[in-house]
Amino acid sequence: MNLKSIQEYDRKSAQRLINFKLPNYWKKIGWFGFAILFLGLLSTKFFEGDLEILKEILKKASLAFLFIVVLSREKIEDERIQNMRSQSFSFTFLAAVLYTILQPLVNYLALAIFKPEKAEVVDLGDFVILWFMLVVYLMFFYVLKKRG
Repeated sequence: MNLKSIQEYDRKSAQRLINFKLPNYWKKIGWFGFAILFLGLLSTKFFEGDLEILKEILKKASLAFLFIVVLSREKIEDERIQNMRSQSFSFTFLAAVLYTILQPLVNYLALAIFKPEKAEVVDLGDFVILWFMLVVYLMFFYVLKKRG
């Protein structure tokens, strides 16, 4: 195996990964699963007891179902849709970086003004960042779809 064939194999593998999409019917499965898990997560507010493990499982599973929605094809998957996906991913990445940098500072300033004794810089957790990215992507993608 020479260097050129290895590079070609790597390029094809990367292209397959980039172009991977689930069939369109997975979008319905993703939304249904997300809705059920989100309602379950909301319902934990009404129960007493140590539900932290259940909450974490529901959070991670809801992220997984949102990710399924993101990875699902549209009914008509053409170059225009691919362009919209690309724009949505780019915007989401930029928004997530800004959000991750600025939100802890905004939280700190708000606490410093209203509750100075509790003022400290707290990083956002993985769930918050991933939730933000998935929701912003879906919102931006659907806005672009409605316009185009």
